[in-house]
Amino acid sequence: MAPAQIRVFTSDVCLLHAPTYEFLGGAQTQYYESPDRLTAIAKWLESRPEKRFVFSKDIVDYGMAPIQKIHKPDFLEYLQTAYEEWVREGGHPHGVAPATVPHQRLARLGKTKVKTATAKSGEYCFDSSAVIMKETWRASYESAQVTLTAARELKRLADQLQNTITDHPPAVYALCRPPGHHAQTDLCGGYCFLNNVAIATQWLIDQPQKDGRPSRVAILDIDYHHGNGTQEIFYSVKNPLYTSLHNEQDYPYFTGSKEEQGEGEGLGFNINVPLDESTNNDEYVAALQKIIDDHVRPFAPDYIIVSLGVDTFQEDPIAGFQITSDAYPRMGAAIRSIGVPTLFVQEGGYCIEKIGLNVGGVLEGFGGF
Repeated sequence: MAPAQIRVFTSDVCLLHAPTYEFLGGAQTQYYESPDRLTAIAKWLESRPEKRFVFSKDIVDYGMAPIQKIHKPDFLEYLQTAYEEWVREGGHPHGVAPATVPHQRLARLGKTKVKTATAKSGEYCFDSSAVIMKETWRASYESAQVTLTAARELKRLADQLQNTITDHPPAVYALCRPPGHHAQTDLCGGYCFLNNVAIATQWLIDQPQKDGRPSRVAILDIDYHHGNGTQEIFYSVKNPLYTSLHNEQDYPYFTGSKEEQGEGEGLGFNINVPLDESTNNDEYVAALQKIIDDHVRPFAPDYIIVSLGVDTFQEDPIAGFQITSDAYPRMGAAIRSIGVPTLFVQEGGYCIEKIGLNVGGVLEGFGGF
């Protein structure tokens, strides 16, 4: 069977979230999670041979219901009102960024109901990178809708194949931002506000297979950073399976150890594989293949969802293993070998000059182009 086209869903609304700066290492610097990331990826994919990637901006609005299955009501209300409250109370119009975050050892934690915009910014965010601007909610909401639209298309393609294993399983790519895998049920952080992968995962689980059972979803998180949000959301359930390759010693620092294996019925369905920053192409691909062989295949998923971060690249300005662009097609081929319909959702990757090449490498490796 010849390689199939890869459908790419995206939206210009995702470009509206555009903070101008952030603080890294105590210094004011450019905001690395910029709209230029999506523009660069789209430009590279559009430059490939005709019919390899088919773009669509026909995004379906699924409303709040799928989002509310993942995120708590008070958190969603906060994201929608934070900027206006912040500015009204004298906050800098650049955007909402917490100055005080409640620590687990803070006295009287949880006994004082916060009311001010400054206090809420610490209650609902765990770092200073998730800057909330006037258009942040609109862009984040659209990012989730792009991912849901892509998930719906993947289900349609999978249904056409009757969910049979094939040498060329269908793939769909959600080219969206802000990213999502750091967003927890009621916390934003790490450039993430709504957890796109978690929202699409639960939506797919809720679409029954032809025998009436819930769909089984396996998440492969290949971002350089641990997906603390996705882990937290699904930590106590056995569907989906969450797997992650990441640098445990880097951001978000406090999650991602091998010992974090899930709890309750979810015990054994949360797999973390921390890697050293010296990890090279062969070592990374071998670790990915081991996760696939030891965990993903035995889980027998109906769908794979990939948290596609390419901040694993050695030239990434804020992250990176010792991985070159040659590794990404190999990653895509390894994921294709599972033989299951796959949704790719954009997460990290901040080397603008190479982000299209690296994302495209994974997709072309999967497509067998």
